[in-house]
Amino acid sequence: MNIDYWLNLPLKFWFSVSVLFVVLSINVVGIFLMYRRLDEMEDRLNKCSLVTSNKQFWGDSIRGRMIRLCAVTSAVVMPWWNIKRGTVDRQQVQDFPRGLKRLLQGKILGEVLFMTSAISNIFYKWLTR
Repeated sequence: MNIDYWLNLPLKFWFSVSVLFVVLSINVVGIFLMYRRLDEMEDRLNKCSLVTSNKQFWGDSIRGRMIRLCAVTSAVVMPWWNIKRGTVDRQQVQDFPRGLKRLLQGKILGEVLFMTSAISNIFYKWLTR
């Protein structure tokens, strides 16, 4: 195998590799947030019943941390929906650090883009049979 082999691969291969890289980096960010910043985020949202109930119910396992991170993300990224339900304190969400908010929003955006590309890839394969 020489370099010409890698340079002459189809564009679909390079697109798939780039999507895979994006997904892996999103997962690395998620794991970092689960193990390094989750407790800090939950302490900042200690009046939110959505976050506190998930923390008590799911505990400190890997699955529990993942679900707790999803609850924090839901509270921060979609505050209008959770404020209507009464599960989030408006002032705590507004005081949440902007950097962490943007990181969670970027993570959600990357996941949505990945799902969109995966679905479009499946439809493309289905339509070209």
